[in-house]
Amino acid sequence: MPTKKTSKSPDAQKVEYIAIKVTAGILLHIGAGIYNSVAGAIKELVSNSFDADAEAVIISTNYPHFDEIKVSDNGIGMSSSRLRQAMQTIGSSLKGVATEGRISEMFSRPIVGHLGIGLMALSQVCSKAKIESQEIESDVKFVAELDFSEFKQREQEQIEVAKLEIFRDMNGGIDKMKEKLLDPSLDDDERAELDDAIKLAKDAEKLLNSKTDTLGEHLGHCMIYPALPAILGEHGTVITLSQIDKGVRDTLRDVGRTSDVLPKKYDDKDNAWDDYRDEINTWSWTELIQRLNRKTSNLSFESLPKYHQFLWELAAMTPINYVESGPVSVDKSILKAKKQQLEEFKFSLVVDNQTLLKPILLPSGSVAEFNSLEKELDYVIRKIDFDDIIDGEALEYHGYLYWQREQNHPSKVRGLRIFIRNVGIGLYDDSLMNFKNVNPTSRAGQISGEIYVDQGLERALSVDRNSFKDTDAHYKRLEQHVWRLLGSTKQGDGILGNSVDSYVQRKERSDGLKKIAHHNELKSRVEQMTNNLVKIDISEKENDSPYKTKANRITVYENSPAWPRSGEEKYLFQKIIVSLRAALLAGATAEELLDKLEELLLKSKK
Repeated sequence: MPTKKTSKSPDAQKVEYIAIKVTAGILLHIGAGIYNSVAGAIKELVSNSFDADAEAVIISTNYPHFDEIKVSDNGIGMSSSRLRQAMQTIGSSLKGVATEGRISEMFSRPIVGHLGIGLMALSQVCSKAKIESQEIESDVKFVAELDFSEFKQREQEQIEVAKLEIFRDMNGGIDKMKEKLLDPSLDDDERAELDDAIKLAKDAEKLLNSKTDTLGEHLGHCMIYPALPAILGEHGTVITLSQIDKGVRDTLRDVGRTSDVLPKKYDDKDNAWDDYRDEINTWSWTELIQRLNRKTSNLSFESLPKYHQFLWELAAMTPINYVESGPVSVDKSILKAKKQQLEEFKFSLVVDNQTLLKPILLPSGSVAEFNSLEKELDYVIRKIDFDDIIDGEALEYHGYLYWQREQNHPSKVRGLRIFIRNVGIGLYDDSLMNFKNVNPTSRAGQISGEIYVDQGLERALSVDRNSFKDTDAHYKRLEQHVWRLLGSTKQGDGILGNSVDSYVQRKERSDGLKKIAHHNELKSRVEQMTNNLVKIDISEKENDSPYKTKANRITVYENSPAWPRSGEEKYLFQKIIVSLRAALLAGATAEELLDKLEELLLKSKK
């Protein structure tokens, strides 16, 4: 925070040491690298700022060195007691500590919560963090220093305990697994696998029950200066990450990455990735998104510098506004209410002086470059709205599923994205909630969707806050809804059925145009070969004979079973047989007929 005139504080030198206590469940997920992207960890800090009614979050990565990351906001700030409580209850409740009704006071934002888990996510980015926060109209502010060194040196036993706890929770506990075992549809392999799972769950119960420290392990410490002089008129929070992990720095600097995917002009450069990163930084954020959106730009997500991948992922996860015309430009009503709500939140995210917007822009690829697109033929949209009581609790969500007739671009928008309280849970799920009726390498890539959950589903949220427990009743209900909308590859059955319909319609249209072109060519050829002595009629009537002649006129029965079924073969046969028959009617000699046959065959071969 900037240095300004401060108020007096009698306790400015007071220092508190708080042990960071983490439950086994959160320990495993953080220790195993659930926030394996920098964006996944920084997203948690942005969510905290969103909860604090900040209008702006400003992030500095100290580009291009990435040796310090600073996240600043102008929110309501927090008290040292709030931080103290969060540090000692990390992972003990996925609900977090939130205001009553879970709505922020200034902008009526749904509270995300999970302050402690968010701060612990930083352990995957750095070894130390400094927090400076001042509440509105407060006479004091606090500064806290977090040290994650103990966390980074945890013992293997802690990990094993955590693994067992997560395993037990993910499978619904022993009783739930025993219920599944009664299912008569289980085959022998499934039954044996479930027996093994029950045995392991029992081992987990014994080990977990032997632990007396229910609040978890001491993994680091937090030093708090709770009563420093406040800066008059200021409020908000600044979090500075230092001693950034080498792996994080190297990742953001593209250390060790091959330059084969870069434009040719960078082939022989020693600092190819540095120069390429600098070039992309000259583009506006909207220009970058548009280039990723269009197939002809030769820019893919995978070829982006890791720094720009970080920016894209962070923008996709956080509750900021969409780029103009996003998410789906061909239907302005899609997420209209949600877009309006995001605007009313008045929340912006700036990273290294670049204002980010949610980077979803469909249609994409070469489809996006068409002057006009036909609904149900080039794209399909299905709106999603649900509001009901499931398993005794409210479940309410809305969103859309989108399909287009070629793969979506960039690859990161392929699949389904779920938001809880406006924050993305992981990135896009290209399995479409484990949907079994789609090949992930084909039609799944043509589907994209976003679902915003307003109530419910939080109990299905895994402790990592990047995935879901797929046995939860709310999750299963959403899964069924999505699967029903997806349908199957049977014509007319859901989005996938529509994709088949689209293929059939486009083929029929293409075949129709080919048919017209063929008939025109056939008529023109006959007229030229016979000096207009012979005319051709095309009949759609069914007839056993492929054609009939009368005087100097030939009637071709297009749908006669005598013609080959293949369109290409049928057109070739018609060119040869009808042309020769017309020439014969016009009085051609045998030699002339052979010449014409030779011409037709050789031309067809070409």
